Amino acid sequence: MKKVFYLIIYYLLLNGAKAQSLSTIKEYDRMFKTYPYSDPDPIPKFELIYPYFRFDGYTDKAVNKNWKVVELENDYIKVMILPEIGGKIWTAIEKSTGKPFIYFNQVVKFRDIAMRGAWTSGGIEANYGIIGHTPNCSTPVDYWNEKKADGSVSCFIGTLDLLTQTYWTLEINLPKDKAFFTTRSFWHNSTGVEQPYYTWMNAGLKAAGNLQFIYPGNKYLG
Repeated sequence: MKKVFYLIIYYLLLNGAKAQSLSTIKEYDRMFKTYPYSDPDPIPKFELIYPYFRFDGYTDKAVNKNWKVVELENDYIKVMILPEIGGKIWTAIEKSTGKPFIYFNQVVKFRDIAMRGAWTSGGIEANYGIIGHTPNCSTPVDYWNEKKADGSVSCFIGTLDLLTQTYWTLEINLPKDKAFFTTRSFWHNSTGVEQPYYTWMNAGLKAAGNLQFIYPGNKYLG
């Protein structure tokens, strides 16, 4: 009888440990102090970014604004994604210390930096299109969430690039038992003609006097 009892306890503990190690995904609203940008010029200009409009109005007066957050989490890290700001990975936090290892901007401050103007710093930004920051880096993009059979979770972000009429998608995946996340890009051209392919990512890190950037490898471009 004792043997059966111990086996049951072992089974429950084992399955409990497995359940705890699964990654989770949730959505919620979070308020940030925000320096917004104005409505676009209603008359498009036949320039490089046509048919997109530009955003040319900015302010030094902040408002409190709720933004949609998609949060991926496992036992080691949390990853925050803001689908209403281009799907930017807003930050990633190491849970044992509570410290972000991707720069966590506590303020959303739009300024005239990108192709369409509006851009804000921090996090990791995925860029697609023909040049520079993607036209959707500060506007809402499509997104959907997925729980995978291997215990990981993914948030997919993407949108139609109007300059090339192609659709790009970025998968942000958090494994169930790793202290890192991965990204994977997809770009689909259904136009029947060749289109330019341009993609890059930029990341924000909090700099201090002892910061080191270690990039393994012995091959370099430039």
